[in-house]
Amino acid sequence: MTMPVSVPSDGTLRVDYVPAIANTAAPTVTELTAAGAQALSCYITIDGWQPTGDQATVTDQRLCATQDFEQPGRKTKSLTLVYVHNPTVPTSNEAYTTLAEGVTGYLVARYGVPRTQAWAAADIVDVWPITAGEPMKNFNGANSVHTVTQRMFVTGPVALDSVVVGP
Repeated sequence: MTMPVSVPSDGTLRVDYVPAIANTAAPTVTELTAAGAQALSCYITIDGWQPTGDQATVTDQRLCATQDFEQPGRKTKSLTLVYVHNPTVPTSNEAYTTLAEGVTGYLVARYGVPRTQAWAAADIVDVWPITAGEPMKNFNGANSVHTVTQRMFVTGPVALDSVVVGP
């Protein structure tokens, strides 16, 4: 067996807020760089990108069987963010202002490519349609920074492994 190639995770997750995407299976570079788009990666804490998922089980019981069978059921995807919060410097608080409660749009995540690399056609991304929940300010104690924990309500199908298309 050939050893699979791995990708270091440090600095290779880009998360941006994007206000509008017409087709989540094929977002465009123009949409990802449009007015109102906001880079969030440098605000989100190392453990603050928290996508989760669950899938229900459908029980399949048969009169003739002594065993219960199962089928995959409905899926649920959830997303919580934890990001730094600095109310004293407005330019250091863009995640908090961009993700004000009730804001709708998309969070777009690209894995395995240096964060600083511009969006490009053929990038593989996950697109999360969201409505921002209430931001909750955290006090983390000594030797830490102020953060916010915020639930993102998933408002439509999450498009995993979407391919970015040209302008």
